[in-house]
Amino acid sequence: MHPTPTRILHRRVTQLDAASDLTAGTDAGLRHFASVMTGWTEPEMTALAGGPAVLAPSEVEEADETVDGCLLLGRLVRDEASLVRGPLDRTRQHWIGTSPHELVPHRWPGLDRERFTAPGGDAGPPSTKPFRLGLYTSTARHDGPGMWRIYLDLGSSLHPRPWQTWQLPVTDPAADVLEIGGAGDWAAFVGRYPLVHGNDVYPDWAKVARDFAGVHMTLRAIVAAQGFRIPVADGLAAAPFWDIESVLWLRWCFDTPRLVEVTSPHVRP
Repeated sequence: MHPTPTRILHRRVTQLDAASDLTAGTDAGLRHFASVMTGWTEPEMTALAGGPAVLAPSEVEEADETVDGCLLLGRLVRDEASLVRGPLDRTRQHWIGTSPHELVPHRWPGLDRERFTAPGGDAGPPSTKPFRLGLYTSTARHDGPGMWRIYLDLGSSLHPRPWQTWQLPVTDPAADVLEIGGAGDWAAFVGRYPLVHGNDVYPDWAKVARDFAGVHMTLRAIVAAQGFRIPVADGLAAAPFWDIESVLWLRWCFDTPRLVEVTSPHVRP
């Protein structure tokens, strides 16, 4: 018999709280978070649930409450509240460019505004986390890099070194950012900007861009919502898989980017 979504979420929180030392520094806690959540993939969720994992409307609030009991997040929020619950710290946004790969030969680690693609036109198939439009940043820690760097440190042949880390100050006062702080926020977001495709409802990023410059997915929301489909007015919201704290920027609203680090091929975490 397959576990219910509630039991699946409790299992996830248990894995997060199984960090060897919950009193260790923020860096160790975020690395443990990334290593756990990147394992909660779509195939893993489908196999565990015996099909799509659906949070019933009555379970959405319970999911957020369950996540509030996560000891690891409770430890991280003391030092990095903006990563865990928001609001976004606009002064600490980092973008990391990685080198070309045979599957993405035209990728370039440098940051170029001319390569920024706003929503609209041919953005590829609907997605809860599109990679053919906008730009992703993560929030740098007070004493180190952000979660995109931590994710890269986990190792992936798709992201060869050298890497370039750029600081992108968000200086546009009109650049509103939508905060996604939990499963309830994710459901409300997709329900407000629905794009129906087959049996799933995705965010309509072009419509989102009319109201917001960016969408901030917090750690609390990732734990509560990742891999779960949630009923909305137009059907079932497609399951999100974000893994790490990130912002998807739908408009260019940055001051002059500043290169802060180049990670050479021989560097290891």
